[in-house]
Amino acid sequence: MGSRLVGYGSYLPEKIMTNQDFEKIMDTSDEWIVQRTGMRERHFARDDETVVDMGVIAAQRALERANLTIDDIDMVVVATTTSELDFPSVGVQILGKLGATRDQPGFDVRGACTGYIYALHCARAFFTAGMYRRIMVIGAEKMSRFINWDDRSTAVLFGDGAGALIFEHSTSSYSGIIDTVVMGDGKSFDMLHGTPDHKISMNGPETYKKAVTLMPEAASYIMEHAGITADNVDWIIPHQANLRIINSGAERLGFPLEKILVTVDKHANTSGASGVLALAYGMDNGLIKQGQLILYPAFGSGLTWGAALIRV
Repeated sequence: MGSRLVGYGSYLPEKIMTNQDFEKIMDTSDEWIVQRTGMRERHFARDDETVVDMGVIAAQRALERANLTIDDIDMVVVATTTSELDFPSVGVQILGKLGATRDQPGFDVRGACTGYIYALHCARAFFTAGMYRRIMVIGAEKMSRFINWDDRSTAVLFGDGAGALIFEHSTSSYSGIIDTVVMGDGKSFDMLHGTPDHKISMNGPETYKKAVTLMPEAASYIMEHAGITADNVDWIIPHQANLRIINSGAERLGFPLEKILVTVDKHANTSGASGVLALAYGMDNGLIKQGQLILYPAFGSGLTWGAALIRV
């Protein structure tokens, strides 16, 4: 029981915060940010723009591209850690905003920057069980809510946005969500976490060491499990956390840089929305073509890490 990708959509808020904008409000520089992160700009949601609002727009665009309505979707899974409300879930709220009438289930997955992989992992399990025909996977984050403006080392790292993918049941086991792996280590959560006052706390050097090790390990594991090599993969879309991490991971895996899709310079780190935003960017700009094989490794707070193999 496999799946196939039938629609995608994305949304980035109108406001763009550049490195030069940060120079005006804190002790930093464009050169410092670019050298350490590869980031040049990021999108920030309006104060009155919520995670649900962004997810709805991305979902609408995916439905339009697939020529479907929300009642054609059997389940919605949302990767987010930045919902404005503790409950109900963003997934249920998106179903309501889109006017769903079939009482479909919707729920959230809190996997931080690995959330997109965790959501794909859930969708793959439901397809394998033969329970649903169409599933929408959404990544939506408003990371700007958690920025610590007194910490120049983390304030420049994050952005907002949302993306949505629609998968449909297929008899092929080598299309859509082909394989996923997710892992976690709760003993190391102090390395990267949110504080009680809703700020981001991160041990940068230790987080970097873990990311450049665990993302390539997850990618290697899933390729071995699928019986493929780097030569079989058309694109690798790593979690867009930091250009140095991306380049280090590519070197460890032996991936040529021309196979690495990078959007960190345009979107910064959008946490659980990162993967689907990068995929949508690649497809919108004609880089990713139908039938190509995509490998997506990710690492995030938790600690969480994992990888997904998708054929678009």
